[in-house]
Amino acid sequence: MITDRALVREVATVIGDAADLAVGDLRERRVEQEPHLTDRMLGQIEQAIDGYRSKGVVWAAKTLTDHGPGAQERRYGADFIGVLSIDLPEFKVTKGFLAQAKLVRSGGMGRSEFDRMVSQCRQMLELSSSAFVFHQSEAAIRVIPALSVVSANGPEIGFDLENLYSRSITRFYEEHLECFIGDGQINDPSLKTLAALQARSSLFLAAVSSEQR
Repeated sequence: MITDRALVREVATVIGDAADLAVGDLRERRVEQEPHLTDRMLGQIEQAIDGYRSKGVVWAAKTLTDHGPGAQERRYGADFIGVLSIDLPEFKVTKGFLAQAKLVRSGGMGRSEFDRMVSQCRQMLELSSSAFVFHQSEAAIRVIPALSVVSANGPEIGFDLENLYSRSITRFYEEHLECFIGDGQINDPSLKTLAALQARSSLFLAAVSSEQR
């Protein structure tokens, strides 16, 4: 937990603005497919946060993608894991979450697409309760709890994720930095962890006191 609320809002806004750049790339057709958009989002966040300094805290960021043997054929439950490490005099924690990205074009999803997403969410929830869907569209990226997705009745919501409660990426990361969100068992962004958690990529964010650097 970062106790400086102004710093929490500041860093979360930087992350949210970086994700918005990826959405802009989608609108302008620089990216077309879901994996490419997700990679672009993680890369934009890494670039914005790595080396960021504010209020006596220095940030580092790193992304990692599984390109090992069989990676293309592997069935992933999660598109990426997010790991956060805070090492400050007043608070130390390392924790993370699982995320499944879902690019939804205008018109929403069909039954088979919705059912596949529900199956992926169930896979994630078997590994951690801190599991989320990053709902991607040309308007924004919104974050929805995986539990909400598996509990939804597809026909009733019209297979439309916008009918579920969600958070902006900025708001999501505010809650992550404040420790309302996160699983202490997800604490290593290595390739070994990606394989164990059935994830394709990882985003590692770390905060340390500038006095430690």
